Amino acid sequence: MPRKPTSLAERYRAHRAAFELAQQLGCTPKEAEAELARRANDEKRRAAHEEWLKGRARLEALRNAPLHPVHRPIHRADPEPPPQPYWLRD
Repeated sequence: MPRKPTSLAERYRAHRAAFELAQQLGCTPKEAEAELARRANDEKRRAAHEEWLKGRARLEALRNAPLHPVHRPIHRADPEPPPQPYWLRD
């Protein structure tokens, strides 16, 4: 549901938009107001979905990006032996 206009000018603009749409569609102004609210809701939903898709693309880009040298696993030619207890050390 659209937010209620706060000033008199906004109320008149909203009424005029609903009245002109009602004339185009051949319906009552109340039905035109409902149609305007539906269209506004669809636009908000579409914008939110586009933002979600952008975030999803950024996440996929981060997942597929090569690892930074600091975060790469260390592969040594001769791995260190596991630490021994103190009584077995030299």
